[in-house]
Amino acid sequence: MQGAANAGGLPTWAVRGGAVALATMLALSAMVDQREYIAAQDLPTQPPSPVAVEQTPQAQAPVDQPQAAPASAEFTAGAPHIDTIAQGLANIDGPVVWRVREVGLSSTGAPETAATSFTLQRGGASIVRNELTSRRTRLEPGEGFFMPSGDPFLRYAVGSDPSIVWVLELISPDAAAGAGGGTVLYTSDPINDYPRGTFDVELQRGVLLPNEATELPPHTGPALVMISSGQVQASADGGQASPIGAGSGRLVAGSLVLRNADQQPAAFVVATLGEPVDGAEQPGGTAQQGTQPTTQTTAVPTVLLPPVDQQAQPTQAPVLEPTPAPTEIPQAVVAEGDTDGDGLSDAEEAVYGSDPLNRDYDGDGLADGEEIYVHGTDPVNNDTDGDSLTDGEEVFNYGNSPVSQDSDGDGLGDADELFVYGTGPATFDTDGDGIGDGEEVLVNGTNPLGP
Repeated sequence: MQGAANAGGLPTWAVRGGAVALATMLALSAMVDQREYIAAQDLPTQPPSPVAVEQTPQAQAPVDQPQAAPASAEFTAGAPHIDTIAQGLANIDGPVVWRVREVGLSSTGAPETAATSFTLQRGGASIVRNELTSRRTRLEPGEGFFMPSGDPFLRYAVGSDPSIVWVLELISPDAAAGAGGGTVLYTSDPINDYPRGTFDVELQRGVLLPNEATELPPHTGPALVMISSGQVQASADGGQASPIGAGSGRLVAGSLVLRNADQQPAAFVVATLGEPVDGAEQPGGTAQQGTQPTTQTTAVPTVLLPPVDQQAQPTQAPVLEPTPAPTEIPQAVVAEGDTDGDGLSDAEEAVYGSDPLNRDYDGDGLADGEEIYVHGTDPVNNDTDGDSLTDGEEVFNYGNSPVSQDSDGDGLGDADELFVYGTGPATFDTDGDGIGDGEEVLVNGTNPLGP
C-alpha cells in the first residue's frame, strides 16, 4: 500500500489529513441543515405581512365616501324647498284684508296689542315677548312668529345690526285704513269668501334656486304671497307668467306656479288658511261648530240642549251661566253609560270628539258635561271664545263669559281689560262714572279706572 501511495505522488500523511478534513466538513454541513430545519419548525403559521398592508385602503374607503355626499345632496334641482316657519289659530268672522308692513325695531320697543299676524325677521335679530305669558322668542333672518289676536306683545331689537321685520296682518278693512307704524308694503283687496270659523293659519317660507319652480301649498280661500328676495315669474292657473319682485305681494285665490328664471336664488313667504279646527269634521259636529264663531253665545247644538223652560228666558246676564245642569244628564248617564262620570255619555263624547275616559278632555278645569250643559263651551277647546283666557279661568278666576271675547260688551276685549287696562272684564263701567270702559279708552282717551 505504501508503494501505491508513493506511486500516486502523495504521501500517506497527506491522504489521511484530507480524509479527516472532508469528514469534518460533512459533519458541520449536517449540523447547519439540522439547525435550519429546527428553526423552520419553530416559525408561527401566520399570513405574510403584505396581506395585512393591502387591507388598509379597503377599511378607509367607507370613511371617505360619506364626507362628500351632503354637499351634492344639500339642494336638489327641481325640488321646492318650503318649510312652515310659524303657525297658529285665527278666528274669521267677516271680511278681512292681508296687510304687510316693514318695521324697524328699537332696542326698547313699545307695547302693542297685536291683530292676528305673523312677524317675519328680515334683518338683524329681535325678541318677541308675550306680555300675557312672559314667554319670549328670539328671531333671526328668515324666522317667523305667530301673534294671536288680542295678546299684548313687546318686540325689540337685539344685537348690533339693525333689526327689520315684516308684519303680515289679517285684519278688518277698517283697521287696514289706519297707520299701524312702519312702511306698508302691500294691502290686499277685502276678502269676503273666507268661511267663518276658526282655522289653522300658517306662514311658509320657500327658496327657489335658479331654474326651479314650485306650486303653492294647498290653502283655504285666497293666499298671500310675498317675495322677500330676488324675483320670480308667477303664472296663475296655467296662464301667462308675470314677474314679482322683492317686497311685492299678490293675493292668490287658486293655484299659482312660481319659477326662478334668474341666476340668483329667490325666496318667498306664503300666508295661508288651512284646515278648520272647530270639529266640523267630526260626525254630528257641524251644527255645533257652525254657530259658535258667528254668535259667540253657545257651542251646543240645539238638538242636544234640553227644552228651553220659563226660568232660562228672563236671564239678562249674558251666556255666563245660561242654565243649571238639566235632569236629563243623569238619565242619559244611566241609559247610555258615562264611563268617566263627567256628565256626557260615552256616545255623546264620541259626537263631540272628547274622551270617555277623561273627565276634562281639554284640561281647562271644566268637566266635559259641565262645558256642554252649563256653560255652553267646547269640551275639546280650552279657549272657546279665542280671547287667550281658558274657559276655566274665565268661569272661576275672573267671573266673565267663556263664550264671549267681550263679556260686558264695553268694546274692550276681556284679555285687554285684565292685562292692559286693569278694568273688570265683567263690568261695563269699572270706575262707575257713567261712561263705559271702552268709550273712555277708545273714544274719550280717559282713564277707565278714575271717575
